[in-house]
Amino acid sequence: MNAAIQTAAFWDASADGYIASAEPFTGLFCADAVSLAAIESGMTLLDVATGPGALALAAARAGAVVTAIDFSQTMVDRLTQRIDDLPVQAHRMDGQALDLPDASFDRACSVFGVPLFPDWRAGLREMARVLKPDGRAVVAVADNAYGFGPNLLLARARARVTGQPAPVEITAWETLADPERLAEELRDVGLDAIGIHERTHDFVLDAALFATRHPMILNNPVLGGLDDAAREAVIATAMIDAGGDGKTIRLPGTARFAIGTRGPVSAGVTG
Repeated sequence: MNAAIQTAAFWDASADGYIASAEPFTGLFCADAVSLAAIESGMTLLDVATGPGALALAAARAGAVVTAIDFSQTMVDRLTQRIDDLPVQAHRMDGQALDLPDASFDRACSVFGVPLFPDWRAGLREMARVLKPDGRAVVAVADNAYGFGPNLLLARARARVTGQPAPVEITAWETLADPERLAEELRDVGLDAIGIHERTHDFVLDAALFATRHPMILNNPVLGGLDDAAREAVIATAMIDAGGDGKTIRLPGTARFAIGTRGPVSAGVTG
């Protein structure tokens, strides 16, 4: 059974909240992906699981002609509202079965999207399939099984309080957090010259979300299965761990970027 976060309905309902709270953070990694993609003017680029389009827009400003896809119509709509005169086309599409021709893009990128696919290996295969020979794929994942921000903070606090690791909601997060496994999975879909790069940015969070026990904290999947007392102990521990000035919490998060080239390979990947 798929987790709620793996459904289009979840993202349709969460689009505006995501834009307000998460995109200022994830957008930094989108900019990193665009830099690692080494875009040249006029290149075609596919953005898989574009969300509200931070990567697509940054790539277009860097000179790419962009096709951006997402399974959430609301996310596609939000991107469409931002395009202005940039060379971006946004479509609702399943990243596990792209309705796009073989070997049609110079670059294919996805930041934190592919691990959420129920069949994430199909997502990787599809990215490789639509790349031209010598085309480059850039895939970003978290460096841990819990993601970023409050998820990671609560997971670490739960492990300290209970002595047991927090449950992993999405198994692909755990698999792809391992850099060797991440590189192996890209090789398995036919990509070569694999490079792994790390980038770290701060997730800035309103401390009041913890202080007021906001539903996004109380209902976090990392707290699943705990009774009220244990949940409260984990939240209190997380608040202490977070520190901050009482108003703002800054939570560093690290992403791993896997870069691979569809053969024939003319040069190694650098970054």
